[in-house]
Amino acid sequence: RLSVAAFVRPGRDTTALEALGVTLIRGDAFSPEDCRRAFAEAAPRAAVSLLGGKDASGRRVDAEGNLNVIDAAEAWLPGLRFLLLTSVGCGEQYAALPPPIRQALGEALEAKTRAEEHLRASSLAWTIVRPTGLADATPQGRYRLCETPEMAFTAYLARDDAALAALEVLLANDTQKRALSILPASAGA
Repeated sequence: RLSVAAFVRPGRDTTALEALGVTLIRGDAFSPEDCRRAFAEAAPRAAVSLLGGKDASGRRVDAEGNLNVIDAAEAWLPGLRFLLLTSVGCGEQYAALPPPIRQALGEALEAKTRAEEHLRASSLAWTIVRPTGLADATPQGRYRLCETPEMAFTAYLARDDAALAALEVLLANDTQKRALSILPASAGA
């Protein structure tokens, strides 16, 4: 059984996390001090970051917040197992995106790519996980992990299935120093 701590912004609804017995650590990913404190309090054996979006002023936590979390993880324990969830279309996949998707998602994908690059340059035992589009759909309990997605830009995956895949990747011994995409089991098959 895993014990889980979640770093959560003040004011967020944590009812579901509390019901699961998750330890809550309040703080702001835009604050390097809060990030360092969160690692000291949680003392994790592994870390997962799935930060994304903008704050009220338009700052992207995808880059700045993830960079702070990565730096805090590295300062706390170099070599810590670290999983970063970004998105299909980041990094080397960006050039293959159709222009309309680049137009719509470019800012977010570029910010997530900056976080990926920062993680790759760290001393952490990293893995990058790039889920395809996520949907509030009925989970199937099936997904596909791949390094080169064939049709990742049009397939959607239930959020619960993406979470299962991320946990599998985190617990696997052969996924370090790799970037993997998560697709629905039927995508491209």
